[in-house]
Amino acid sequence: MRNNIRVMLVEDHPEYRETLELALGKEAALELTGQFGTAERALRSLENMDTSQIPDVILLDLNLPGLDGLDALPLFSSSLPSAKVIVLTQADREADVLKAITRGAAGYLLKSATLKQIITGIQSVHSGGASLDAKVAQFILKTLKTKLPRRQMGQVLTEREMD
Repeated sequence: MRNNIRVMLVEDHPEYRETLELALGKEAALELTGQFGTAERALRSLENMDTSQIPDVILLDLNLPGLDGLDALPLFSSSLPSAKVIVLTQADREADVLKAITRGAAGYLLKSATLKQIITGIQSVHSGGASLDAKVAQFILKTLKTKLPRRQMGQVLTEREMD
């Protein structure tokens, strides 16, 4: 039985890819199975990929040359339905966060995250959880609070609970 989590990295900055490669290489439970500078190359690699190299988790930057991460996200999800995608980006715009989540992202981390947070995020998403940057989570909570009308909350809660 395989214990390690296979990770694919799609990131256009070579220095950041190298940093993550070194960090993930130190984690016995993680295996970097591929790293690509564009989404197109990553998607093409899946066509001929050996089953032992198929990633469990994909770390996907949004700001990529060519096909950007938001447009690539559903393509990764349809090509690898069992793989989980974590957006790992500098883009903290609210519209990007919502689009990424609605397009299938299982996590959204900013590049300012520590290596420990990224590794914990990979493990959490792989085990069925989610991984969100604290600012992103705060934005989502605020958005959900404003989207759920008070009348609907009253249908879920009794009048006493509403008080």
